Amino acid sequence: MNLNNWRKYAYISNMVGCIQFVILTFIGMLFYAGGTLLHPNRPGYSFFQNFFSEIGLTVAQSGEPNTISFIFFSLAFFIVGILLVPSFIAFPYLFRETRNEKLITKIGSILGLFTCFCFSGITFAPADIYLAAHACFVRMGFSLGFVVSLLYSSAIYINPSYPKLYAYNFMVFTIFLGLYLILLFAGPSTETVVGLTIQATGQKIILYFFAICLFIHGYGAWNQEKNSLSKSKQM
Repeated sequence: MNLNNWRKYAYISNMVGCIQFVILTFIGMLFYAGGTLLHPNRPGYSFFQNFFSEIGLTVAQSGEPNTISFIFFSLAFFIVGILLVPSFIAFPYLFRETRNEKLITKIGSILGLFTCFCFSGITFAPADIYLAAHACFVRMGFSLGFVVSLLYSSAIYINPSYPKLYAYNFMVFTIFLGLYLILLFAGPSTETVVGLTIQATGQKIILYFFAICLFIHGYGAWNQEKNSLSKSKQM
């Protein structure tokens, strides 16, 4: 690997992390040992009534061991947390034109690294063993992700050479994540079927939307870095 091109590979790492997250968590759902909060005897995994974190339970809501599902869930979150780190380090290098955009992207990337820590931390805090720590990682991860998305969208928007499509990508995600944070902190109780369905479905939608938006971001940054390297070679 050419060390001068490390930032280009950082964004490839970002995209790989997002893809594996979707694949491994989906596989984890297939192996889930059954049960929901309200219906412990329900077989398999319910997209609408099982939370994402239930894939990562060591013992499923049915009372059965959930080892295979737990392994795929843990790998998905740990790997995505690690693979996103290089892109957060690399991204500020694309913003050198004004002091404001440099500052915004640096702050965004520092918070992004804490978000990675939260994602990886979920691996070591299964909800059925360390519920308080698990909830803390989840809430911190989503809250920090909201701020990172807002900062990155602002930096891209004020940069004249960065395609605005990628700013709009983060803007849409910021809105959706803001709505989800309201649902997370002030949404309906999971003690009713309707409340559980809204909470569990909303969580999965926002997590997969998170992966899609970060993949789009990684692709855009990779293109920008590639163009930047081409220009520097021509000079």
